[in-house]
Amino acid sequence: MNEYQTNLQYGYILEDKIYLKGFLEYPDRKIGQVKESEAASIKYFEDRFQLAKQKVYDLEQKIEEAQNKGSYLMKLVHMRKYLANFDGLGDYTVLFAKLDELEEQLRALIAVNRVKNLEIKTALLKEAEDIFQEMEDGELNTTGDRMKEVKQKWIKTGSVLEDQQTEIEQKFDELYHNFFEHRKNVMKNKARLSKDRMNYYRRILFAAEDWKNSDNFDGGFQEFRNMQNAWKTGGKIPHRKAVEMWEKFKRANDWFFNRYKKYKSYRDTYPDMSGKEIKEKLSGELCYEAEALVLYDKERPENVDKAKELLMQWKNISSTFKEIDEDISERFRHACDKVFEFSYLIRVVKRKYPDVERKPDEDQYRIKISFLRELIRKDETELATAEVALERELKAQSQQQSSYGDKGGYGDRGYGNRSNYGGGYQKNYGDNQQNQYNNRLSADSLAIQKRKVKVKKQILKELEDGLNKIKKKF
Repeated sequence: MNEYQTNLQYGYILEDKIYLKGFLEYPDRKIGQVKESEAASIKYFEDRFQLAKQKVYDLEQKIEEAQNKGSYLMKLVHMRKYLANFDGLGDYTVLFAKLDELEEQLRALIAVNRVKNLEIKTALLKEAEDIFQEMEDGELNTTGDRMKEVKQKWIKTGSVLEDQQTEIEQKFDELYHNFFEHRKNVMKNKARLSKDRMNYYRRILFAAEDWKNSDNFDGGFQEFRNMQNAWKTGGKIPHRKAVEMWEKFKRANDWFFNRYKKYKSYRDTYPDMSGKEIKEKLSGELCYEAEALVLYDKERPENVDKAKELLMQWKNISSTFKEIDEDISERFRHACDKVFEFSYLIRVVKRKYPDVERKPDEDQYRIKISFLRELIRKDETELATAEVALERELKAQSQQQSSYGDKGGYGDRGYGNRSNYGGGYQKNYGDNQQNQYNNRLSADSLAIQKRKVKVKKQILKELEDGLNKIKKKF
């Protein structure tokens, strides 16, 4: 370690540590460590200073281009803190001088702008009053968006003279609040009138959801045609709901007819078979092919590619037919898992023993069994950890939901308070949906891992049986 000091223009090196010399009211401080060489380290921190210099330049450019320059005052304050702790070698006094200059300019502008802001906000207040009057005269469609635009302009406009700030803000807030309260009541009345129509569309949606996954393709084709015609006669409902419900119906409609198109291609191939017969034939054949891969030579390298190909074919079938026999599905999935798990075992073994295939059969069995037992042990350890974590997460969520109910989110106080019922409840409901989705993903992942462990154990049993057969020959 160097125990002498190397002096630089803006810093120095002492005992392999790089220091920035103090400037203004800031003392000396360590900014880094000499690594490859002093020259390289110094170059690194001098280059870093150029980053800080660029940030000050960029801030100056933004201020010059900004309309509301006063909004950058706090950014200047934050930039000072940033520079005071930045790790780089250079002349910081120049940068701080530039910040002082910019701050002085901004404060002068703010004083002038507050007079202009009063004029702008007075005009915005008058515009808001006019929009309110238009709504009371019957114009509802665009007034809400226009009022929100005025609100955004109000927010973007800075403060006014201090002695008038409170009064003008109260006037606008009161007008804005009253506008949307009145608008909400008007829209509630319209919603009541459209309730029957909404229920009409909901009934069609429920039917579409029931039919979209049906394997009764001919019946579903006619039902969806009837629903399409019925949708056209439902009448007008609020635009947002109309778009939302139509998109749901269209998704169900497209989903079914995409399946129907695939089904028709299968029918063209097997014209004398029913949909059920086609489904049973295709799924049964794929299951047989998958099981054949593990019944014969399990170590063939091409087995993995073949299993992937079968999975793609299965995906096409299962995206068409939604009621495939569970036993066939389980057998197919199990066979493919077995191919992939056995292939993985062979790769692991060959990484350690590249010449394993030249060893005696008994040694090959012993090596594979040893590796597979270790893989199973690791999987079971990870599974146990994951199950404990999921159990804790479910327990924490249950306690959180219980606590929410006690605070009135669904209890007497929350139901009676419209604010709680409309805001807190909906937020919690959305959180619950996300939690349920996450929990389902976790549970599905655990189920997949358990299935893989089960497959590994079956392979282990087959290997142990094979080893025992070899032993009996001798």
